Amino acid sequence: MYDLIDECGEDLTRYGYSIKHLDKFGVTTASLTIEDDEESERRGMREGDYFILNAPHLYDYGVECQAYISSLLSKKLSSMLKDLKIRKKDKVLIVGLGNPDIMADKLGKEVFDGIKIDALSKTNNIFKFCPNIYFSTGIESVDHVEMLVRCMYIDYLLIIDSLTTNNASRLGTSFQITTSGMTAGSGVVRFNRRIDEKSMGVPCLSIGVPFMIFASILNDKSPQDLLLSPKDIRENVEIAGGIIANAINEVLHI
Repeated sequence: MYDLIDECGEDLTRYGYSIKHLDKFGVTTASLTIEDDEESERRGMREGDYFILNAPHLYDYGVECQAYISSLLSKKLSSMLKDLKIRKKDKVLIVGLGNPDIMADKLGKEVFDGIKIDALSKTNNIFKFCPNIYFSTGIESVDHVEMLVRCMYIDYLLIIDSLTTNNASRLGTSFQITTSGMTAGSGVVRFNRRIDEKSMGVPCLSIGVPFMIFASILNDKSPQDLLLSPKDIRENVEIAGGIIANAINEVLHI
């Protein structure tokens, strides 16, 4: 399975995928729905709704560009929640996946840190959790999340994680929102149970940005796989994480 919908190797235009060029900062957006198992298998992507925002000049501009992208993500997230019939009072669990000790895999933790909650309020319905990785806890992230969903009667999930891409120019510049859920560890080829509506019993929206790209080099006449990331990875992850956190906060605190 691919992380980004438009890297599945298929000509998606015949399925209704079209790129919309916006009027600021060279930003483009596109949407696609994979409706059944047959389409999912053919395209190598899970069933669900997909939204892609590409911002190739994100790190060339300042806070105005970041605020613009955050606003676009906020509007789309709000629209997708409405389509899922999510109500304002519903309980949400925001899950920051990934490895907080590795910058390229720290997007989930960055967003987690930026989410606003009112833990002391009796009416608080926003909860957040950062499970860390299996090798640090001995517990799969999907099991952490499932326990919380069941015990806390969570109504829906927002999942954030770093993604992988096939295109170096998209590192840190493509934002994807999908209702198809997410598999913790898939970026490093650890295919666990998927966190999605089928496994959790509640709607799941995932938000991701690619910060890693696979590459192979020939070392001592034997191939070696590498996972590469941008040279300005710390700043890029902080900016992207802030953009996503601000978008979520805007939707949940309006």
